[in-house]
Amino acid sequence: MFNFQMLATAKQAKAKFMANHPKVEPFIRQIDSKGFCEGQEIAIAVRYPDGEEVKTGIRVSAEDLELLNLLKSLGSM
Repeated sequence: MFNFQMLATAKQAKAKFMANHPKVEPFIRQIDSKGFCEGQEIAIAVRYPDGEEVKTGIRVSAEDLELLNLLKSLGSM
């Protein structure tokens, strides 16, 4: 069964996150304008307050596109 209260809570949390981090929305819009494609590289880095940094990356495969597009559609809720 679908939980509409959880959806409403998630939408509120997303709005607050975007308000707190105003550079994220233009970044996402820029990526969205080009979409995802096979061969695209996605890199992620996390830097902790103590200076430790963890990085990873992927090259998008044809199989990855379905999941990435699903996540994109969930993000637009």
